[in-house]
This record gives sequence, C-alpha cells and structure tokens, in this order.
Amino acid sequence: MKKLKFFTNIKISIFALLVFGLGTPSCSNFLDVVPDNVFQYEDLFTSQQQARSALATLFVMLPGENWRLTWPLGDEYPFVTSYSLSSRTTVPGATIMRGEQSATSPVLNYWTGRNLPAPYNIGIYTNLRECDQFIRNIDRVPDMDSEMKADWKAQAKFLKAYYLFMMVQAYGPVIIPKFFDDDGAITADLFQPRSKVEDCFDYILNLIDEAIPHLVGKRETLYLGQPDQVAAKAIKARVLLLRASPFFNGNSEYYPNFLDHNGEHFFSQTVDREKWKLAAEAAQQALDACGQFGFSLYTFKGKPYDFDTTDYRLNRLDPIIDLGPNVNQNRMQTLYDLRFRITERWNEEIIWGWVRGTEPMSAAAIINKSRGLGGPAPENLGGGWACASYQAMERYYTQHGLPLNEDRTVNLNALHEIVKTPEEHEPEYTPLRGYMQPGTTTINMYLNREPRFYADLGITGGYVREHMLRIPTMMFEDTEGGYMPGIHNVSYIPSSGIAVQKIVHPEGYHLNIHTQKIYPNPIMRVADLYLMKAEALNEYYGPTQEVYDAVNAIRMRAGIPTVEESYGGTFVTDGARNKHLTKEGMRDIILHERAIEFAFEFGHRFWDMQRWKRSVSEFSRPMYAWNYRGTTAETFFVLRNIQGRKWGITECLWPIQNSELERNTNLIQNPGW
Repeated sequence: MKKLKFFTNIKISIFALLVFGLGTPSCSNFLDVVPDNVFQYEDLFTSQQQARSALATLFVMLPGENWRLTWPLGDEYPFVTSYSLSSRTTVPGATIMRGEQSATSPVLNYWTGRNLPAPYNIGIYTNLRECDQFIRNIDRVPDMDSEMKADWKAQAKFLKAYYLFMMVQAYGPVIIPKFFDDDGAITADLFQPRSKVEDCFDYILNLIDEAIPHLVGKRETLYLGQPDQVAAKAIKARVLLLRASPFFNGNSEYYPNFLDHNGEHFFSQTVDREKWKLAAEAAQQALDACGQFGFSLYTFKGKPYDFDTTDYRLNRLDPIIDLGPNVNQNRMQTLYDLRFRITERWNEEIIWGWVRGTEPMSAAAIINKSRGLGGPAPENLGGGWACASYQAMERYYTQHGLPLNEDRTVNLNALHEIVKTPEEHEPEYTPLRGYMQPGTTTINMYLNREPRFYADLGITGGYVREHMLRIPTMMFEDTEGGYMPGIHNVSYIPSSGIAVQKIVHPEGYHLNIHTQKIYPNPIMRVADLYLMKAEALNEYYGPTQEVYDAVNAIRMRAGIPTVEESYGGTFVTDGARNKHLTKEGMRDIILHERAIEFAFEFGHRFWDMQRWKRSVSEFSRPMYAWNYRGTTAETFFVLRNIQGRKWGITECLWPIQNSELERNTNLIQNPGW
C-alpha cells in the first residue's frame, strides 16, 4: 500500500481530551499522544493508543458550543456590536445574515474551510477523507479486539454520514466523495461532479444503517461525546425529516432549472409524502431506544440554590393561596427543570453532544457582574453581547400556552406599557416568586408569560441566575445586566437589552474558559425527537392524539396547558380557535413550539425555517431591540431597528467558492451565485 502523508494543523491531544474525556474531570491518559506535525498515516495504527488519537481527529468539524459559526444564523442573536462587525470572518453566521455572503469568498465555507476560523478551516471534505482512511486502516491495529474495531469503524462511518448531512443541509447536492479505488489505491478521479440530492440522502442513510449494528448501545461515562446506537438512530430521524421537508421534497418552486450536466434535476420535482411516514417511524424507533437506555426529558432532581430556597418552598408547598387552574403549583420546580435542561452536563435528555472547549457560546452570553455585587464568584466582568433579539423574545407563549396575538387576554396595543409588579406581601405576587422581582418596573409584555420565557431570558424586572447568584436584572444602562460605561468594553455591549441566560450555567462566570461550567453542545436531545415525531405524523396522517401527545410532553415539562386546552379553551382568540384540528394549523403550532423549545440553541430555528421554505419571509425582516443606552424605562423601552437583513432564495443554498469551480470543472454552482 502506498505511504500516505497526513497533514493537519489540529492539536490531536486537544481533541483526544475533548472527545474522550467529556464524562470525567480527568483525561490525562489521552494527552500528547501524537506530535502536532506531519507524520505517516500508517503510524497511527500501530497501537490502540495511536488509533484512538486518529479517531479523535475525525470529530474536528463537529460544530461545537462556539458563537462563531451556525449559532448566529437566523433571527435570534443580533450580533451588532463593533466586534462582530469588525471582520467578515469574526462571526461568520451573523455576517451571512447581513447579506455579505459571496461566491468569491464564501463566509461559512464548509466546502474547503477557507475563511473559517481554526480548527474548522480544514474543511469537511478533508475530514471525510480522514474518515475513509480511518475506516480502511483500523483493522490493522494489533492490540484491539474485533468488537472494538467494529465500533470505532462504525463511529467513523457515522461521522462521515453526519458531515455529509451538514453539507447537504447547507449546499443541497454535494459530491459523494470517492478517495480510493477498489484496490485501495488513491483514485485518479479527483474532480468528481455533484450528485443528485436524493442520491446524497440515500448515501447518508446507508452509512448510518451500516454503522448502527456495530455501535455500542450507550456510551459509558468516560466516552460521552462519541456516537452510540441511540445517537445514530436519532440523527437518522433528523436526516429523514430533512429529506421529507418541502425544501428537499419536490422543490419545483425554487429549483425547476437547477440541472446537472446531463440535464437532469438536482432536486426532485415531485413530492413524495411517504417520506414523512419514514421520518415518523425513525423518530419512534429513536424514542424506543431512548427508553431502552434511560434517556428521557430532563427534570431537576437536585437541591435548589440557597438564593431560591424560600421561593422554591413557597411555590411548591403553600397550601393556602389558590393560584387558579392556569398557574403551575410547582413553578419553581418547573423553572429549574427548564433552567438546567441543557446546562446540566450530560443529563438524561442529552442524546448526543459535543464540547470543543474554546470560546463557548456561554462566554459571549453571560451578563456583566457589577463590582460589589458580592456572591461566591470572584469579581469579574461578563458582557452579554450574545443577547436576544426582540423577535426571539416576542415568540415565547403567554401563560396560557398561546402566542401573544392568539391570546384574547393580551392587549396588543398595551404590550410596551410601563407597569410595576406587585409588592412581595401582596397575594398577586405569589405566582411571580422567583420569576419576577417584587415592586419593580417592567412592561406588560414581560408579565404573564410561560415559564420558558423566564428561564431562558434576562429581562427588566426579572432574575438571571449566573455568577453563582440570583441577579435582579433591570437591563438599563449602568444597571444589572445592562451596558455599563467605563466597565464594558465597547465590543461587548448587550445591544438588545435582553439577555440569554438559557445557555449559561448558573454557576458560570466570565474569568477564563475553566469558569464557564462547560456542558456539551446539545446536537440532539430527547425533546427534539418528540417534536420531530409530532411533525412527521401530522404531515402524514394529519392531527391525531399521538401528535398531540408528543407535543404535550414538551408543553407539560414547560409548565403550560396542553395543545387541546390552549386552542380549545377560553383564552384563545376566535381566529385561532381549534387551530390544532387542521394539518396546517398543527404544523404552525409544532414549528412555533420548536422555535421556543430550541431557542438560542445550535441554529435550530434557522434550519427549520430553511427546510420549510419560510426563511425568505422570516429572515429578510430587520432585527429589532430595545435602546440599551436608556437609563429609565421611558428611554429604554424604545423599539429600534438595529440591523437590516438580506435573505432571498439565492441565500438558501450556500455558494461554492469560485476557485473550486475553476479547479474542478465538473462542478456546477448553486443557483444565483
């Protein structure tokens, strides 16, 4: 066999640490096992330890908990500070949403890696080649049994499938790469054409199916982060859901003239509704595997923080005050269930996750801690410049489980009206305990919202649990959570006036990377499977009790009424009444539920809007925010257009860099570029 040079600028020791040591505090066994330079690829397969390092490098392109890439896609994070505008490559996801993408110099260039920050700048196709080399060489390792070799080979196949899924999601038709011929020699066919979308999906699904039987059922603690059977089944469901969605399933609206060199359509022009059935079945199979191996929706089982003890007790155990039928008697338990559903490391809901360990998103979202505020965390600053847009805040439900404009108790003309919360001694304050500060200034829009609103956001008159404290936030200039002149660097301004606490662990503080309470970026969690199942079933059969039950599992954990109660009850507007009884109405409910449950996570809303062909209308709207320089409620609650957005059909598929088209004349550019 020919000697193959393996070139990399990735520190393998770092990836061995992150991939194989996420479950325990110590992982020194995997440090410094391979030099960070050029070496013979065969050298990695002379021992199990060396092969483990080779496996670790295959995880490099997984999108970690990093604010630079896909998290800013969509309309949840404004990213309008001078820092995020200083360079096209600083926050590429945000740059794309401003319409600064180009075929000459693509911003999120997964195809080749050019213009991406390290370590992503090797490109996905480089990583795919390494997956293939790993698959071809792992059987040569002498000190591994056949079962372990089969598992590691299956991991490489699964990662290859997942990377191709990422490519299809972003580019549509891609090259199904062939790096070796049947004899094991490097193929002479280096300039391969793009395959049709359906062929790409088939290839991805076949790889996953090949991998599943050979993966372990569930990873043990030390190896959390490596894919197992549950993760592979869950990702298979996601792939099938994407394939069934309108963007890829008979998209004759966008791509009637997108043809290959033979004049054949890259995108199928005919809708195949059976794909929804396959997606629903895959989601159920993944949920069955979750049940078998102990995965479930997360609930908090620990002891509440000292700063919440009183409110926790009063909300749960006070038998005197009748809170009414629409207020959760266990509101603080619900708040903790939601506050920790992604930040508690490797909890029972996280099916597959990934921690890169550098520049986590939480570091950009954590709010400023004023000097003199106290608490066990050392004096330090935050920033909160990865803040929430007005649109993202507005999407959260009311306490009745309805959007603002579908709840008849909401006066849409008085949403921005300045009010005060009840005083602590008043009975009306009981349901607000631990959610809102007593006797403080806020606006109507911030009252009577669902528990996720208060668990995920940092708002005026509410609380943010960070820095090991419960911080009473006002968000005005020179107040807790807001912009502090003389303290805040100009690049770290909470420019929307709305913080995102969902992605910051309550004990995290912004001193260095080791104080962030790093948790796995949730690539897949159980809640996603419930909502995928609901969506696919609804599209195939229409709204059924099974659809409602899947959505209600998420709503019950969120402390809001069921779909049937919300849309068939007394609080819904006449125009939205019984919306859940039609396929189209239930579709909107499910997508809205996804937008809330996965808000600020991993670009979920962006990809949902893309696959449903709603991104053009949703993401061409400007970004809105409060006036973060306001020092009073009157000057702060002024809605501003802070950033224009550009998103059309052309932007729905990312461009292949022009230099690649010149190098490989078999490639055809995506339409519009």
